[in-house]
Amino acid sequence: MLRIKILPLVFFTILISLTSCSSTSLEEEVTLYENVAVSASVSSIEEEVFTLVNEYRVSQGLTEVEFNAVAYDYAVDHNLYMIEQDEISHDNFSKRSSDLAVEVSADFVSENVGRNYITASGIVNAWINSATHKAVMEGDFNYTAVSVEEDADGVLYFTQLFFK
Repeated sequence: MLRIKILPLVFFTILISLTSCSSTSLEEEVTLYENVAVSASVSSIEEEVFTLVNEYRVSQGLTEVEFNAVAYDYAVDHNLYMIEQDEISHDNFSKRSSDLAVEVSADFVSENVGRNYITASGIVNAWINSATHKAVMEGDFNYTAVSVEEDADGVLYFTQLFFK
């Protein structure tokens, strides 16, 4: 989970630069810090969704799915698309699926999406309580990636791709 591992380094670098001599105003530094804090929060939600989905799979006698960076990029792109459209959808899923088939030799691809949840447990529980989303979580998959993106109003969008 490259985004998760890099985040502490980015945060540390920004923290150091905030304490060093700078020509930026205090207001600019506060805005920068707040943006990093939001990114850290979203990244931790991504990590928690990933963990909760794997814990759920294991509780059902299934194997854990491994993180895949290529799928992550597609999940991020789809969240940004949904934010632009101001609605959740599976628009362009066939293209994401085909592209994953080409790039990582995926045989089967599926996805869960959502928005308006503020916690990882909230979205995962919603998926568990939906027969369609639950079937995806319980599918015969080896890899996954989850993206959580925040729109300008603070609404979180979720896309989790699964593939084998």
